Amino acid sequence: MDLISELDLLLKKNYSYEYQFMYAVEDLIAEMRDGHTAFSDTNYSTYLFYQEFSMYSVIKPDGTQQIKVFDDSIDPSTIDCQVIYIDGKPAIDVITEFARNHVRDSRDLSVRFNYALASLAFGDRDFKIFGQKFTLRTQLPTGPSTSYTLNCSDRISNITKAWRVPTFVSINTFFAPISSKYKSSYINETSVGNASLIFDAIISRFYVLQDFGIVLISTEDTRRFTPDQTIRFLDDIIVGFTLLANRGIKKIVFDFSNNGGGFVAIADFIVKLLFPSIEIFPEDIKVTDATTAFIKEGSNANKFYDIFNYRTFISTKTNASFNNVDEFIGNNTYIRGGTQVKYTTKAFRNETIEFLNYPVPPKFPWTEENLVILTNGICGSSCALIVQRLAEVNVPTVSVGGFPNTRFSFASFTGGTVVHSSDVNSLLDANPNLNDLVSRMTLPESKLLSFTVAEVYSVNNPDEVMDFSYRQADYQLYYDERSARDPSILWIQAEKYIKKR
Repeated sequence: MDLISELDLLLKKNYSYEYQFMYAVEDLIAEMRDGHTAFSDTNYSTYLFYQEFSMYSVIKPDGTQQIKVFDDSIDPSTIDCQVIYIDGKPAIDVITEFARNHVRDSRDLSVRFNYALASLAFGDRDFKIFGQKFTLRTQLPTGPSTSYTLNCSDRISNITKAWRVPTFVSINTFFAPISSKYKSSYINETSVGNASLIFDAIISRFYVLQDFGIVLISTEDTRRFTPDQTIRFLDDIIVGFTLLANRGIKKIVFDFSNNGGGFVAIADFIVKLLFPSIEIFPEDIKVTDATTAFIKEGSNANKFYDIFNYRTFISTKTNASFNNVDEFIGNNTYIRGGTQVKYTTKAFRNETIEFLNYPVPPKFPWTEENLVILTNGICGSSCALIVQRLAEVNVPTVSVGGFPNTRFSFASFTGGTVVHSSDVNSLLDANPNLNDLVSRMTLPESKLLSFTVAEVYSVNNPDEVMDFSYRQADYQLYYDERSARDPSILWIQAEKYIKKR
């Protein structure tokens, strides 16, 4: 995509209202299908439009696919009714079209299809309804409502769901179905189905089911917590694995479903915890006059673990720290999109800096033959760094959902550090030496742009840029009426793909 040319074309069109132009820019950026790269205008994305209704997809025993009602806070009697038509068109076709054109977070249509529908996610120490982008939107819908034709136990009915926006007074109750704990007869504080909780590590949970363990990792994002709390979470992850090892657990299912990522350092920590001897993905940064200025300023400031500080990295060529900024920037040219582009010298994150003063964790007994990865493809950014790296040492991968007999990605937007325009504004404000960049790079506060500043490379295939690679899962599972609400069913199914059983 030639983004500049496409933006120029948008400027030549006529718009009745400013928000239409802002939506057009947002949609254009979304066509990149990169969860890291996004544009929005807070003037027109402050409100959420919600139908208080969500759907999910099941595959029936005969192989047919159905859309069904997952949750309905207005009329719970519709739950698990089949959705036959949406606005008079086949429901499958409507959801697929929406996923194809209006979901940005993956280049894989099956993953975008999963995003459009509802599924359960673990986060904030509870399971919640996640996704449902078809019925929960940030852009003003084109019409006031949507009509649904339902089949409820062979009784056909038509319902209409209006797009609603909460008032300040009603916002907590309005979003309760998606912001509060999901109520399920299969899930409680100590168990999921027949899986028993043995340890809660806040950003992860450890269960035992039958003769295998489950490690449920919800996020690598700890921005809401202090550095001391983050260290505690890492300690707790070690405790969880230690408890599994002490119980003699020989097999582990990793569930990374609906994990949106977080800090690269936490991803690296988990990878090295399981496989201490392997390398993490190397990375580099595109060299422009702006990034060169940022790298020089960041290195002079010597901020701890800064993406623009050359001391954060060690060279892949020498396995040693860089001596100076020029050595880090180097003279490395690659072809991207048919154009020659300069990048910094490929480098690893410096583990000594990442895990400063962190004690050496114990050696755990599991190998790639004892593990399996389960995701619904919604495993992005640092989550993708974990599962893609484990897949490169031959840990089997399983994706759930999507379309029948269509294996799809187990990870999305595998990349390095994402930068937001607010970060750039702060960097420019803090460094007077960058004043010449202010007019070119400062966005109004209401305009938000995010993008990946560092790309990562495969270890097995050193020229493969992970951001652009497509890797199908080894195996595919499907949701049904029970497993969509009881993840332990999927854990049992995924365990069958562990190599050494």
